[in-house]
Amino acid sequence: MSEVEQNTEAKTAAKGSRKVRWVVGGILLMIAAAAAMNLPRGYSDDLSRIGKGKAAVVLVRDKDAVQSFDLMEVVNGIRDQYAGRVEFLLTDFNTPEGREFISSKGGARVTLVVLDANGKMLNVLYPPQTAESVQQAIAGVLGVAQ
Repeated sequence: MSEVEQNTEAKTAAKGSRKVRWVVGGILLMIAAAAAMNLPRGYSDDLSRIGKGKAAVVLVRDKDAVQSFDLMEVVNGIRDQYAGRVEFLLTDFNTPEGREFISSKGGARVTLVVLDANGKMLNVLYPPQTAESVQQAIAGVLGVAQ
């Protein structure tokens, strides 16, 4: 094989390698975007916010349980009406923080834990729940009639 043919073959291989890197990079970017879109929105996972002067509703979730998504959907439907008065927090059952929270509050892998402004647990709601049942629990912690 001549030197010219070797150079041409090397250039072709380099172009193909760059193309593969761009394709793999694009696929990874799409996977990252899809993962980001599936993250729950508007929830903090900072459990240190509990007991800081606002009532809190902590969604304990297990991302492998359908009930987690159902419960999150119910909470998402009512969160806006409690803006500024209630902290909506999230912890994952599959993390050390989530398991510690569950053991200290008596929750389970999929629950809503309702706490008062001082961090005292008032209610644990297990799925399935409705918007009305969650609103009643929150009304109880806020001291308003539902």
